[in-house]
Amino acid sequence: MAYLALARKYRPQNFHEIVGQDFVVKTLSNAIELGRISHAYLFTGPRGVGKTSTARIFAKAVNCKTPDGVNPCNTCEICEEITDGSSMDVMEIDGASNRGIDEIRQLRESVRFIPAKCNYKIYIIDEVHMLTEPAFNALLKTLEEPPEHVIFIMATTDAHRIPPTILSRCQRYDFKKIPADFMYDYLSGVLQKEEIEHDKDAVSVIMRNSEGCMRDALSLVDQIVAYSGGTVNIQDASYLLGLSDYTIINRLFELVLEEDITAVVKHTEEINLKGLDYIFIVKTIIEYLKHIMFAKATGNFPEKELTSEEIRYFTKIMEKIDENRAFVLFQLFQKLLQDLKFYDMQQYVFEFGLYKAANISKIIDASAAVAKSAPLPENNTADKTSAPQHKSADSKIGLNDTDKMWDELLEQISKHNPATSANLG
Repeated sequence: MAYLALARKYRPQNFHEIVGQDFVVKTLSNAIELGRISHAYLFTGPRGVGKTSTARIFAKAVNCKTPDGVNPCNTCEICEEITDGSSMDVMEIDGASNRGIDEIRQLRESVRFIPAKCNYKIYIIDEVHMLTEPAFNALLKTLEEPPEHVIFIMATTDAHRIPPTILSRCQRYDFKKIPADFMYDYLSGVLQKEEIEHDKDAVSVIMRNSEGCMRDALSLVDQIVAYSGGTVNIQDASYLLGLSDYTIINRLFELVLEEDITAVVKHTEEINLKGLDYIFIVKTIIEYLKHIMFAKATGNFPEKELTSEEIRYFTKIMEKIDENRAFVLFQLFQKLLQDLKFYDMQQYVFEFGLYKAANISKIIDASAAVAKSAPLPENNTADKTSAPQHKSADSKIGLNDTDKMWDELLEQISKHNPATSANLG
């Protein structure tokens, strides 16, 4: 038998195998158990999180001759035909290639015929947002009042592109990205079942780069196994995913924290020669700052998301930065990310942003010096008398007060360094 890709081999076949979509599974299972099956469903969410798989499982569950509770048996003739894609009563339609009004007219004609074997005739329309506006209009009446034996299940990654008239006729289920803990445990289980030698750090890297998409994660595992010759290790995973660039970014981040301007300039030249993407670098540094701030708040790092080498790196870095500086740098790199997206001359914008980041302590010190040099009000009897009342009135500082204080601070800084004031503003 030909090799079957892991993403297809481990595709869920019953509700218990669906990972990270508890709300959807519970609601659909209860609907089947109570006999409250709707005529139209809309599954929305990111790619590779189980929308089409859930639609197939639901189709099998409502048509199975010998169900196991609310789950299909997967052994009867109907279940096997739906799994193989050969059932005459369960039709999967690709919305991208069948998007015109003529295809929808054919669908409207076919819904009138009763199922050949199943209890329900089910239409699974994938990427339904690709249908044209006339096609959606032609589907409206059928979708609102279909025959009793027909169920529509539509799946999409872009729900906002579907007309409100369609949305109002469906039960909507929002699928979420699969949480890191669930994905880590599932991938580890798959590798153990396949008897593939692997290490923890490689699984963490694969999980993080799949961005909550199980299909992408399993496809990456297949690719790494093919490259390495049967194992999944951190060296091969890092090479295939292009993580060697992180070594350069790690060193750059350290130099910024050490405020070594000369070294930052030299390192930036190396980055320019290698042609690394500036937006990717800034996003990576923002992610680093997020991990550092969360670790300072909670006292630990997410072990399943980070490799052991990354945890050692962040532990070392944490000694060079406090919470206030991390917060300021986080805001600065967020602003730099926006500038890189909306302005030309990315190289100059990137280099100047790094120069600001590497001088952040001087900016903070200048702000503190300005605050200290501000004249204090003279003490008099009236002030002493009204002091307790004044303290009581200002004991709670609102957002408006904070904005006013920030504006005043910028005004003071502008007197000493207008460029810094403009960038902070």
